[in-house]
Formats: sequence, C-alpha cells, structure tokens
Amino acid sequence: MAYTIRNQPNQFLSNEEKKKEWFKENVQFIMSHFNKRNDRTNRIKRVEDIENPVDEIVRMFSYYLGRQYNKDYYYTTQDQNNCDLPTVWINGQKITSLIDYMVGNAINLLENLEPTTKIISKPAVERKTQLLELALVRLQFRDFFEEVAELTGMQFEPISDVPQQIETPEDLHRFMEYDYKEQGDIIATRIVEDILNRNNFQDKYKQAFLYTLLGGYVGIHNRIENGKQYFDVILPHNLIVDRSKDDDFLSESRFVGVVDYMATTDIIERYQEFLTTEEIAEIKKINSNNLYQLLDLTTHPYATTWAFTYNSVPMIAVVTGYWVGMKDLKYEKNSDKFGNVHYAKMRKNKKGSFWTKTVHKAILIGNRYVVDYGEENNQVRKLDNPGDVEMPIKVFMSNMVLGENRSVVSRLHQHQDRIDFITNEITKMMTRAKGKVFLINRQKLGTSTAKDVISDFERMGIHITDGSATGEDFVAGQDVRLVEVVDMTLDPNVQQLVALRKEEERLMEEIVNIPKIALGQQGGYVGAKTQAGTIAQSNLGTSYLYQGFIRFIEKQLAHALNQFKLSLLSSDDETTMGVVGTQGMNYIKLTKDFGFEELGVYIKIKDFIDEQARERLLSQAQAAMQNQMIDFIDYIKIEQSKTYTEALNELQYSIGRKMREAEKLRQQQQMMAMIQQQQQLAAQAEQAALREENANYRQDRQLEQQEQQRQQQEQQLNQQI
Repeated sequence: MAYTIRNQPNQFLSNEEKKKEWFKENVQFIMSHFNKRNDRTNRIKRVEDIENPVDEIVRMFSYYLGRQYNKDYYYTTQDQNNCDLPTVWINGQKITSLIDYMVGNAINLLENLEPTTKIISKPAVERKTQLLELALVRLQFRDFFEEVAELTGMQFEPISDVPQQIETPEDLHRFMEYDYKEQGDIIATRIVEDILNRNNFQDKYKQAFLYTLLGGYVGIHNRIENGKQYFDVILPHNLIVDRSKDDDFLSESRFVGVVDYMATTDIIERYQEFLTTEEIAEIKKINSNNLYQLLDLTTHPYATTWAFTYNSVPMIAVVTGYWVGMKDLKYEKNSDKFGNVHYAKMRKNKKGSFWTKTVHKAILIGNRYVVDYGEENNQVRKLDNPGDVEMPIKVFMSNMVLGENRSVVSRLHQHQDRIDFITNEITKMMTRAKGKVFLINRQKLGTSTAKDVISDFERMGIHITDGSATGEDFVAGQDVRLVEVVDMTLDPNVQQLVALRKEEERLMEEIVNIPKIALGQQGGYVGAKTQAGTIAQSNLGTSYLYQGFIRFIEKQLAHALNQFKLSLLSSDDETTMGVVGTQGMNYIKLTKDFGFEELGVYIKIKDFIDEQARERLLSQAQAAMQNQMIDFIDYIKIEQSKTYTEALNELQYSIGRKMREAEKLRQQQQMMAMIQQQQQLAAQAEQAALREENANYRQDRQLEQQEQQRQQQEQQLNQQI
C-alpha cells in the first residue's frame, strides 16, 4: 500500500498545549504506518511486485491451515478452454508438520522455564559488594569471632543465612553470585511467579511462538487492570511497528500500535465511559449505507483502512497508539550573585529548559473519536538508560534486516507449492493409467452383436471398436485382428516426480534444520549415537529463533515486573497482599529505595530429560538396581522425573533416607551390643559373687566341721580321764 506517511506532530509542547486534537494527529501518524513496508525494500524490488504485509501474513497463516491458494500453479488445473480438469487439487500439509514440531520444542522449553530476578541498580550492587567484603572478613577470621562470641555473647554475622558448607572464599563468591537474595529479590520473584500463573503463560507464550513462525513477528501487550498485571498476545497483522532500525526486539522504536476492527455495539460497550452522549448517539446511527459519510471518510483515499462492511455489519478500526513524547520538567537553571548554579522549579507558566522522555497513549476510533488519551500510567524506564522509556507493547521480530522480517513459513511456502504441483501431476498420471486395454473389432464378431460382447467383457475392461478410428472405411476381407492391445499402464516416469517431491521435502527440512531423523521418519535403521548427533547438529540452525524468543520473554517479564512494582507502590488494595504477603507489602511501602530499584528478570531452562537421555538414564538405573545400589521404587521415581534436577533430588532424598535408616539401624545395633555386653558383665559379676559366696560357705563349713571334730576329741579325752 503506497500511501504517504504522515508527519508526527511536535513533541516539545507543554502539557497545556497537548490538546485532544494533538493526540488524534499522533495516532493518525502511527496508523499511516499500518500495512506498509519499509522504504528500504522498495529500492531493491518494484513496488507493484511487493505484496501488502497484512495480505502476506494472512496467506502464510493459510499454509498452516492447509488452505493455501495455488496461485503460481493454478494454470495446471485447467485446459486451453479454461475448463477445470477432472483432477482434484489437494493442498499438502508438510508445513503444518514442521511447524508443529518446532512448537513442540518450544513447549518443552516453556514447561521448564525457571525465572529468577535480580536487583541490578547501582545501590543494590554496592550493598552486595559491602556484604561480600564483610563476609570475607568473617570467613578469614572465623576462629577469632567465635572466641569473641563465646566470651562476650556478641556475634558478628554479616549474612545470617550462609550455608555451613562455605569454607573458602571461592565458595562465598559463588554463593553471593548465584544463591544470595535480598528481600527485594524474594519479593520480585514472587511477583514474577504470580504474573506467570495468572496469565496462563504456557498457553500465551506457545501462541506467541506460533505467530512468530507463521507471521514473522508478534507482540505482547502489558497492562495493569484492577491492581493486577495482565498481558495479551497480539496477532502480527494487527500490529503497527516502527521499522526504522533493525532490532529483533525493537528496543529503539518511537511508536507502536494495535489495530482492532470492532462493531458499533462493541465500541459503545467498551468505551462508553470515554465517549460523550453525542458521540454515542452518532455511533448508534452508523450502518453500512452511511458508514463513510458519518465518519467523514468519503474523501479519504484509503477509507477501507479505517472502516469496512462485513456481512452488512459496519466494522470500524479502533487504533491504540503508544509513542515516545517529551515532557517539560518545569525546571530552570539560574545563577546567584556569587556565580553558583541552582536548579529550581519554575513558577511561571512558561517552557522550561529540561525535558524528559515519556510515553503517551491515545485510542482513535474510526479516524474520528479520540478516547482514553494522555500520559501512560506506570511507565517503565530502561534498565541501561533511566532517561529513556519502554513501550508497554513488546515486539519480537526475529532476524530483522532492512526493516523487514522473514517468517519460517515464508521460507517454506514456495516449496510447499511445488510439492502440491508435483502431487497433482502424479495424480493426473494415476487417473490416466488404465492398465492394458483390449480393443475388439466389431467387424470380426460374425453373428454376435457388440452388446452381447460388451455384457461379457465389461468387467474385464475390454473396449469395442469398429476399426474406423483412423477415419478410413472398412474393407471386407481386410486383414484386421479381432483384438488389439493398448498399453495404458502407469507411466514409469512417475518415479521421477516422486523423487522431485522427496527433494522438495528435503529442502524444506533443511530450511528449518529438521532432518527426518528428528521427525522419526528415517527410512532405515540409524544408530543411537548417530541419531543423537544429527538432532544436536540440526538444533543449531534454529537456536537463534529459540534463544531470541527466550530473550523476548525475559524483556517482556522484566517490563511486567517493573510495571506491577510501580502499581504496588501506589496501591492500597488489600487483595494485592496475596502476591507478596503483608510483610512484603510493608517492605515495599517502607523501603523507599525499592521504588527506584531496577528489577531484571532472567530465564533459565531446566535441564529437562529428552527421550534419548531418558533411555540412557533408565538403562543405567536398571544396572544400579541390579547391583542393589537403588531399589525398584527409586527406579520408578527416575522414570517419572522430567528433569535431571528432579531425578537428582529424588535420588538424593532416597539415598539420604537410606543413610539415615542405616545410621539408625547401626545405632540400634550398637545399643543392643552395649546392652548385651552389660548383661554379660552383670552375669559374670553375679557368677563371681556366687563363686565367692560358695567359697566362703565351704570355708565356714570346714571350720564348723573342724570345731565339731575338736569338741568330739575333747569329749573323748575327758571320758578317758
């Protein structure tokens, strides 16, 4: 579409000068970029040969649905008289299988997203550096501080939750780099998790990745609604983007917009709080007959961009535009009588000397009604340049070059058209194949009629002729055979077409770096190592797309996090406390620095176990179970694990539990041994006491016997005397 781009209005106006008409002109400037390519591509290709971006995107979507239009090969479906041939054109869906495979890989990544947050502002870095230095002193003089704690009861712990296994400075550096989190980091992580869960992030990010593959780019709109953060995926053909600078994430874009075509009833329902009573009454009068007149589009050269009729229902363009404007800070620089420079707030209503960038927003309906305009709330500043602002609509345009992009389908669709054409040619050859056809000369039938013979030979595919197919009259007695055989079997050249179709499929797989081995469609046996190596090499060709999409999610989540943080600072709604808790809200309210902190989001993909790795892991687990290193329950847990971390945690817990049980059993055995030993010692002591008592008893008995013998001897002597 070759209409002229409008000039953007002057942004260096005071807030009082920015009237409703000024916002309307800015949205008109944004809308002038809709469905228009960058001027740089017009220099390398004739304008009339360039397809409109929206038409191209919709056509690429049709290939995924299997409803593509064979415009390049339509001539093959008609004869010279423009009559359709009996062959039915069937649209192939090779693109669908390739796109679904890539989306499946993206789903594996999305299911294993592990977001982490980090405060990256200068004050936060200084705080962590100071804590690290104090912790190093505490680690270096550990014995001294422990003695002081024992003598005085005073402890010196710069970081209260340092793990016990940290014994060297290297361990401490690693802990501070990867594991240490401030209270602000913990609150930010909770907010990110809340944003992801509330927005059903897996479904929305999967949809965004699919739109990227089909249309070449996608947008995500971040917004605050009822004190909560939400984001919505925007179709590529509804986006208006700034193509002036090549950047996959459009970080330096000056504007961004969204076009939605809505019926009048939907417009009134959604924007009735912004529209006046007269405007609502005027919109209610719009119908298919007076659509362009009431919207004052009769002289507009591209009126259908702003409105059109669909099934007798007027559809009006609702354009939401965001752009980077300038805001007067109302400060001026003065010097006193001593030559000192001062910056003071201006009291007079005049332009100041200092301006800052800000995001303006407006919604323009049908190029006529302006609603919801002004400065955007909860504006997020850039992390690397706080003087600049970020757009609430994040756009990902993979491999942007010369202001243009190439979707995966746009690189595949021509090959799909050739595959469909070759398939149609093969179908033609198959329909023409009749096998061996028998021709019977009816002049040689004698008394039999052709009808009699036809009834006999109809099921055999035999054809009856009078021999005059050449236009010559039949001459009696002419040497003509009764039956002629015509070979109408399938043309062997069809194998060449089959080979061409396979070659086109191979080219498509090479474009997206997905070999048949990765799809599980290889023709023969392939070794496990060869298969794994081939898949690993093929993934390198599309890694830029997956890596770029993960970076896009990081940028979008960082914007959503900082946007929600700003809304929390001014929120008094108790329902928001469920996100961070009462303690977290108190921290946000009391800690003034948190409002100025720059919160970054980083995405880490969990180490999920693919099918090839799962087979290796299960074979090793089976060997470990046979050697009684693990039991059957541990084997089942390994088979159920989706990530290496999950499997490792399960094994560590199981091994730790077994070690605790073994230690408990060992302690019980030691206790039993000690009891047995004590019992043995007690028995030995008792036996010794018994032996001692027995010895004393025998000695007493012996003395008694000796005394009795002495007394008897004395009695005998007395009797003798």
